[in-house]
Amino acid sequence: MSIETEAHDLTAVIKAITARSAAASGRTLLVGGSQGGVVAGLVASRHPKLVDRLALMYPAFSMTHDARSQYQTIGAVPRTTDVFGFTVGRAYYRALLRQDVTKTATTYRGPVLIVHGDADDIVPIKYVRQAAANYQHGQLHVLSGAGHGFEGQDQRQALKLLDKFINRK
Repeated sequence: MSIETEAHDLTAVIKAITARSAAASGRTLLVGGSQGGVVAGLVASRHPKLVDRLALMYPAFSMTHDARSQYQTIGAVPRTTDVFGFTVGRAYYRALLRQDVTKTATTYRGPVLIVHGDADDIVPIKYVRQAAANYQHGQLHVLSGAGHGFEGQDQRQALKLLDKFINRK
């Protein structure tokens, strides 16, 4: 598992869904949270014609920095390691050590909503601000006091922002 294998899988899902006659062509909204936000950003950046809008909740744009601060080279990565309770292999880090996700996952030129908390202790907001600045039509909403993974009032506020973003003409 890596951001690259997840991006590949997500692209296949989008293509399969949009190929169905019941699908509304050109109306694909990608919503991703944390690492899923980075994956959604990668897919939208690589396949912009498949995506109508992109919404990122507490996106993990610090992933490249985190990987590089832990391992200098792919050879330094153990065969398996733990990431937030999940066992991952070298492929997970290979993808992160080869690219800067604040650049590669932020070239999509369509509408982008980013919602992030200023109290996120997993993904510092500076990485999200850096990534948000790369989007041509991006809007960053910072939730005061919110951490990583929205709950309660923070979740309700994020969902209101998402609803407004979806229904915007």
